[in-house]
Amino acid sequence: MVQQTDRAKLGPYVLIKPLTPTRLASRWLALHEVHHTSHVVYRFPVCHDNAERRRFLSAVQTACTLTHSHVLKIEQYSFDSSNSAWIITPFTGDADGLLTLERLLRAKGGRMHPDEAERAVMQVLEAFHDATAQRQHHGPITMDEVLVDRHGSLVVELFGMSRLVRGLTVGNSELVRDEVRSVVEMGYQLITGLPAEEPFIPAGRLVKKLDPAWDDWFDRGLDPAEGFASAAEAIASLPSQSVIIETKRAGGSVRTILDRLGIGKR
Repeated sequence: MVQQTDRAKLGPYVLIKPLTPTRLASRWLALHEVHHTSHVVYRFPVCHDNAERRRFLSAVQTACTLTHSHVLKIEQYSFDSSNSAWIITPFTGDADGLLTLERLLRAKGGRMHPDEAERAVMQVLEAFHDATAQRQHHGPITMDEVLVDRHGSLVVELFGMSRLVRGLTVGNSELVRDEVRSVVEMGYQLITGLPAEEPFIPAGRLVKKLDPAWDDWFDRGLDPAEGFASAAEAIASLPSQSVIIETKRAGGSVRTILDRLGIGKR
């Protein structure tokens, strides 16, 4: 329950200051009174009846089952006396607050080095791959839904909650393609500084000395009719994964390659 004192509290969490809200919830930086650890508290709209309350509980319980390193961990959840729903997560930011991938890109002048962009893309794709294996879906993602922690690692914020609170739990191959395509679009903007709008300009014409393999990856991933069928397929096709070609030549298989990448291991 939120208590009105000098500073509002949610159980042992003291709400220190408001953060920029998400599309789903308001956000607060919070301090755990006992452990002195920093957290983010998300306040969702009021649940007006038991059906909405049950739907929220089902949504957050499902989201809690995702434990991938690039998915933001949900530590606790509750309702307050006004029937507003709350979620508590670790605080990934620093003294300046939360750092989203969108904000980081702006700080870098609108572009990233291709190697840095590929690392970002791979981490988000790995989160999608793990979630899809558990039959969970986030839907197409944007850079303001990706947080960058103090070590430069990326985590997807409130993975799947937008769909889950609306009762959307079933996915299909088209949804998976849309999710992966959104990450490819993200990668295109990270490298070129431009949104991937049709007809898009080949990245190699915008970035000097860019590995031509990027144009192949974008051509395939942004194809409106096809695209990558899965996150694993998109990862295996990334430009840095030249080991794939050499392994195939040596008689290896895509499964062998994905094993080496640690994709699909449970």
